[in-house]
Amino acid sequence: MTQLHMFDPAKDEHIIIGDMPFPKELVGSSLVGSSHGWGVFLWGQRSILISDFCNPLSFKSKPKFIPLLPRPDLISCQADLVSGVAMSSSPQEEADYLVAVKFTGRPVSIYKPSATKAVHLTLPHNVFDHFEPSKLMYSKRDQRFYMPSSGGHHLWSWDGLESTEPEFHELRFHNLPQFSHSELQLLDSCHRTQHFVESPSGQRFLVKWYVQSSKSLGFNCGGTKRFMVFREEEDMNMCYTEDIGDLCIFLGDNEPFCVKASLFPGLSPNSIYFVGEGYGEGYGVYNIATRTPRSFKPKPTTSDDSPIGQGFMLPLWAPHWLPPFPL
Repeated sequence: MTQLHMFDPAKDEHIIIGDMPFPKELVGSSLVGSSHGWGVFLWGQRSILISDFCNPLSFKSKPKFIPLLPRPDLISCQADLVSGVAMSSSPQEEADYLVAVKFTGRPVSIYKPSATKAVHLTLPHNVFDHFEPSKLMYSKRDQRFYMPSSGGHHLWSWDGLESTEPEFHELRFHNLPQFSHSELQLLDSCHRTQHFVESPSGQRFLVKWYVQSSKSLGFNCGGTKRFMVFREEEDMNMCYTEDIGDLCIFLGDNEPFCVKASLFPGLSPNSIYFVGEGYGEGYGVYNIATRTPRSFKPKPTTSDDSPIGQGFMLPLWAPHWLPPFPL
């Protein structure tokens, strides 16, 4: 038996789902990412599967486990470390969905459960260093996977078809903010990650996340110092903005996603909800207009067989946001 710790940011509620049978399919596995409410799990030398075990919707039925074709045969531990995952849709939405996994170094693998073999891509030597820690995102608008470079100046994209070649895009930045000398020193001292995210309407944003290492985790915002948000205009022109309207962005070890705050009472518009433990990012919400992070202050822990309220749950033992779902 096991427990799942979950958190609802719309209500600031920390919920424990107790006495959950732990499935034998996940024994010895590690959760390396999530997308559309499905977790990606690795175990053994080359095994990989997806499951909705962490999604509260699966509590009302039997969790599903879908094995994928073996991971690429790589040297050392490259296939054991993952920086990003993305899915074109969930298995409930489409039968021919795609799963993309970014491993350490240059490999990117694309899995199609109905296919007889996976597609393993290798980024060229002259660019792979810039993409090593990158996250993945699937664009519904143009049906392509995207991955920002570590500097955030380029994008890698691919449509998932074996007959086509990946493309590289150079980003051009406009309306950049002015910083004081002390602000520049602070940003230079931070670890930075880049995230490409698409709103329900197809508007896309590049988000730069600045973190100073901190040991203060849990529901504290930890070392997160700043986010910079760039709205995509036409032809890969990125314009700095402090106003994304009614949207809020969710960042963690999940595929990044956006929702309209007005559809989920309790969520703050023009905000970024973040979770992370790798560099002490912490857990919190960032107001884009005021450029300030705020730690969560969850209400006393409750225990129940099923969570109450909106979705947006995350297991405490793995910093992932799950997209909204009806309960």
